[in-house]
Amino acid sequence: MSEPIFTVVTPVGQIEEKSFSAFEVNGTDFVICRFRDEYFAVENLCSHALARFNEGKLRGHRIMCPLHGATFDVRTGACTGAPATRPIRSFPLRIRDGQIEVAVPVPANP
Repeated sequence: MSEPIFTVVTPVGQIEEKSFSAFEVNGTDFVICRFRDEYFAVENLCSHALARFNEGKLRGHRIMCPLHGATFDVRTGACTGAPATRPIRSFPLRIRDGQIEVAVPVPANP
């Protein structure tokens, strides 16, 4: 398996504590969540009704879908609350030189 390819997304100070922001890299939409000065990246799409988390809420390590209230653990993408039953993708994240970097899949060459 190859090493993940990290892309600089945003400076560390741009995301406030207990909040999240949406981004897109390589055609993949995701949110970066900050809780207790830890950062996590998960896809920006609920596995239940395909709603975006942009208007949702972050409660601790759980992000809540704005449509039906399904919740997911931002550390792993695991589903933590109905009506969703399937997890969402989580992405490797690292902080380097004051920048948040995320590794998302690179599209295959046509």
